[in-house]
Amino acid sequence: MCFRSFVVNINVPRVPFPSQSSNSLRNWILGIILTIILPFGTNKWGPLSKLKNEVDTVVETIEQITEVVEKVAEVVDKVAEDIADDLPEGGRFRKAVVLIENVAEQTAKDAHLLEDIIHKVQGVEEDVESIVESLIGEANKPSKEIKNGKSLSKL
Repeated sequence: MCFRSFVVNINVPRVPFPSQSSNSLRNWILGIILTIILPFGTNKWGPLSKLKNEVDTVVETIEQITEVVEKVAEVVDKVAEDIADDLPEGGRFRKAVVLIENVAEQTAKDAHLLEDIIHKVQGVEEDVESIVESLIGEANKPSKEIKNGKSLSKL
């Protein structure tokens, strides 16, 4: 017995990707997040809140580390600048100190940028939490009215 494979050419209409506008992209991201978070709306917040607490702890630790790195880099930059001023022009030591000064400046800038990103992520987290809380509140309203004996037709 011989088996042959047949290739079937099916023209499936392509679904266009969402436009790259910020509103559309934000709505897609919000929809994905809500799809993941809303099933936890009943008595299952335990694992999610534990994960959130762990993530918050890690973010706070990273924020503290970036602040320390930024301060240390600024001090190293100042010290290297003072030392470079006392060394002769064109010498190897001066070049090495100037290199250290440049690395310290870049490290301070990078630490500051990372700190800004952390603050923005925390702001977005607060926005998502408020949206989720309001959606859960709206989702619980009809069920409370049914329990109280009110009909949904009055809504």
